[in-house]
Amino acid sequence: MIIKNFKNVALLALAVFAISFTSCKKDEPELPKIDGYNNSNEIAATNLKAHWTFDGNDKEGVSNTTANKTVGTVAYVTGQIGQAISLSEAALVYPAIDAISQKDGFGDYTISMWLNAKNVGKFQQYFGLFASANTDFWGNFSVGAEASRHAANSDTLEIKTNYASLKDDGVNINGQDNLAVFSDKGGSYFLGAGKWANIVVRFTAATHKLEIFANGVNIGGYSDRGENTTAMVMRTPCQAIVGSFATKDLGFASAPDAPTWAAKATAQIDDIRLFNKSITDTEIKALYNVGLAGR
Repeated sequence: MIIKNFKNVALLALAVFAISFTSCKKDEPELPKIDGYNNSNEIAATNLKAHWTFDGNDKEGVSNTTANKTVGTVAYVTGQIGQAISLSEAALVYPAIDAISQKDGFGDYTISMWLNAKNVGKFQQYFGLFASANTDFWGNFSVGAEASRHAANSDTLEIKTNYASLKDDGVNINGQDNLAVFSDKGGSYFLGAGKWANIVVRFTAATHKLEIFANGVNIGGYSDRGENTTAMVMRTPCQAIVGSFATKDLGFASAPDAPTWAAKATAQIDDIRLFNKSITDTEIKALYNVGLAGR
C-alpha cells in the first residue's frame, strides 16, 4: 500500500512538472517581428540562390558546397549574425555551383553581406562571380573597396562594385561600375570602416541602374552610367570567390597574375546572400534592420 501510494505521488509530481514546464514554454514571449520579418531568411526567400552564413565553416548553404581552394589565413569569429569568416590576406574559391552558374540566371541581381573592413593600403575584393576562363581580373559581378585611397584609421570605406555583361555576339562585354562617393550625380562617402555594416549591391536591367546601399541607404555616386539597358548575361561556367579577383594563383589558368595594386582580403565577412532579382528598397532596409538585431 505504501509503495502504491508512493507511485501515485511520484506520478502526480511528474504530471505537475510536465504541466509547469509546458506552461513556462508557452509563457515565453516571442520576439517581435522587425519590418514584418522574424529573421533575415524570410526576406526575398524565393529568390535566394546562394547563402554563406560562415557559422564555423565556409559552406555555401543552398547547394551545400564548400570551397575547393583556400589561400591565406582564415578563422571564424563572432559576426553580426552568428559567426563570421575572418580573412587575413586570404581568399576562398568555390567550384562552379549550378544555381549560380547560369548564363541568364541573374538578369537582375542583388548581393547582400555584412562587412567589417578597414583601409589596408591596397584594393580589396570581397565577393564576386568569376568566369572559370577569365582572361582579366574582373568578374561577372563583384563587390570590393578602394581601400588604398583613405588613411588606415579613416572611417571612410569606399565601396566599389562592377559588372560585365556579355553582348549579343557572345564575346564582347558591356559593363559599368559604381563607387560609394559624393558626386554631382548623388551618392555619399560611407563612414563605415572598422565596424559591421550591411552592404547591398543591386542591378536592375529595366532602369540600367547599378546601386550601392550601406545600412539601408543608397550611397552610390554613379548609380546610372547608362551603359546597359538589357538583362545581365554572364560568362559561364563561373565560380564564387570570397576575398579576391580571379587570378592565376587561385587556379584561373587564363587569368593574369595577382596585381600589385590589390591584395587578398583582410576583413571579416558575414551572411553573404545572392538573389536573382532586384530586391526592393523595403527589403534592403529590412536586411539591415533585421540583421542589426542579430537575426
